[in-house]
Amino acid sequence: MGSMTDTDADRSAVAGEPDERAGLEREATYRKLKGWYRVDRDASSKWREEARIDFDMVAGHQWDPADEAALRDQGRPPITFNRCLPIIKAVAGSEVNSRLDIQYLPREIGDTALNELLTEGSRYLADEAEAEDEESDAFIDVTICGMGWVEMRLDYETNPDGAYVEDRVNPLEMIWDASATKRNLSDARRFFRAKSMDRAEAEAMFPDADPADLDAAWAEDRDGDGPHNQIQPGQRRSDRPASADEGTARVTIVEAVWWERKRVATVTDPSTGETVEMDDEQASTLERRAAALGMDIEVQRRMKRVYRRAFLGNAILAETPSPAGDQFHYACMTGDRDQNRNSWFGIVRPMRDPQRFANKWLSQTLDMLNRQAKGGLLMETNAVPDQAAFEETYAKPGAISWVEPGTLTNGRMKEKPLPVMPAGHYQMMELAIMSIRDSSGVNLELMGQKQQEQAGVLEYQRKQAAMTMLASLFDSLRRARKHIGRVRLYLIQNFLSDGRLVRIMGDGVTRVVPLLRDKTAGEYDVVIDDAPASPNQQQVVWQTFTAVLPIIKDMITPQVLLEVLPYSPFPASFVAKMRELLAQAPTDPQAEQQQQIAVQTAVAKIQDLTAGAALKNAKAGREAALTQGDHIDGFAKVAALAAPPEQPASAFAA
Repeated sequence: MGSMTDTDADRSAVAGEPDERAGLEREATYRKLKGWYRVDRDASSKWREEARIDFDMVAGHQWDPADEAALRDQGRPPITFNRCLPIIKAVAGSEVNSRLDIQYLPREIGDTALNELLTEGSRYLADEAEAEDEESDAFIDVTICGMGWVEMRLDYETNPDGAYVEDRVNPLEMIWDASATKRNLSDARRFFRAKSMDRAEAEAMFPDADPADLDAAWAEDRDGDGPHNQIQPGQRRSDRPASADEGTARVTIVEAVWWERKRVATVTDPSTGETVEMDDEQASTLERRAAALGMDIEVQRRMKRVYRRAFLGNAILAETPSPAGDQFHYACMTGDRDQNRNSWFGIVRPMRDPQRFANKWLSQTLDMLNRQAKGGLLMETNAVPDQAAFEETYAKPGAISWVEPGTLTNGRMKEKPLPVMPAGHYQMMELAIMSIRDSSGVNLELMGQKQQEQAGVLEYQRKQAAMTMLASLFDSLRRARKHIGRVRLYLIQNFLSDGRLVRIMGDGVTRVVPLLRDKTAGEYDVVIDDAPASPNQQQVVWQTFTAVLPIIKDMITPQVLLEVLPYSPFPASFVAKMRELLAQAPTDPQAEQQQQIAVQTAVAKIQDLTAGAALKNAKAGREAALTQGDHIDGFAKVAALAAPPEQPASAFAA
């Protein structure tokens, strides 16, 4: 082979410069992300400790380890009556019964007819991904620890065309921008997710990466425990569950999503007037070429946010643009703000001390009862002729226990006192139990445990008062669903509008239509509204409609029934059949008259069913008030019996 000339060497050096520059930029990005991760991890380490305690409280692990060890050393069992879990389930059930719906309203003239396809398509994709359940799980997380996370992505493993997926993310895996202060972390610049997985899974995710780089051991110190918490490649941590294959190693992969500012240029085509966005370098090249040709083009430069994503091990394993375009593909919900620590907490944290106080009070009560006498006798050794026979016959019904002469008069035998609890003991226990609910803001009406006959209107108002206390949590959920709706819209417009068929409801008929790019284009506003399928929304709308039905029954048209039937308590199959029949347009006056008769018949049936249901509900309410069991704790029952009787309710509360 011939020797390389100087010119060839210069060309080779020039060709190698971009690769070398890209490698240096990649290394600089890795060091920057790693530094951000450590700063954000240390800032949230205290929250992570508190969040683990919150999850333990809900799961029933409510004793402080030191207190539990002290009780066991004394031979006293640590008693736990978990009252946090029912409160969390009551709040979670309220969210399920009042789920929200994502709708798209057009922002441009002429897009009015497109919003139905997008809205129904979004509902269909969410139903396929079981998105409502995942969002409800994330809402439970924010209720417990103050933070809930949802990931939106496309899955190409189950569907080669891409299947829409929403997943609830473990909050303990997430690390967020330490400088973010707004609700739902809307001002965050970066997020990290440190996920532990089998090494085989990591190798399948990144087949082209060096196996030695498939473990971010530096991220194992997520809680600031020190270097002893780190693992080496091939080594499994003892506190993690062992896999079926004992030789399987656990590794940690860190996903980083962030945005950075980039200078872009908007170039206006002088012939068509259209604008094109491009990199600043490309715009500069275009300006030079246009100047050489004597053309005058308009270029406007500005700074733009560019969202990126990278997977980190011992190096950058992969780096791509954000899968959600100009936004994060993670949605965060936040609870109440801890201003001094710049963190968030849920309703479990204020319930900790009352719950632990109640547990300690119950344990102390049991210990006091165990230490006191349960009846029996104090007697001298010569008080009875046969001690064994006396012990055998003392507690035997109808038996005679013989004693020495003079024992009953000279005081050689005395009965033990019965156990007596200190004054105010039951009141203190009742206070401890009530404080758990009071600190959370959830009352007995919301939990369905009110043991008092009261008017339905009053009960509804008290439930609404409890929901007012929890309004900030539901507001975070609404704000998160807006973000989810924007990400879902981006994925539909850019990846899912490939002609795939979706099932939508419109004009009273269920039909299957293709998602086409030209029919989903445009800009839309994301609106969050009550879902028609939510039980609360159905109940409110249906009750209101049946209340005014006698007044407007002569004005009911098939179109009105088409809109009202989705809110009815009738089975879905019956509603679908009615909507299909009502949607059929009459072809002649006789058919129109028959349809009007059918509408009047349907209205009459609705009135009859409503009246019968009202009578049945009233009867069931009276029976439930008489037969409903008492949910008050056993000690609280004693206090209730000892308390003076309640005054009868007024006539207004009957």
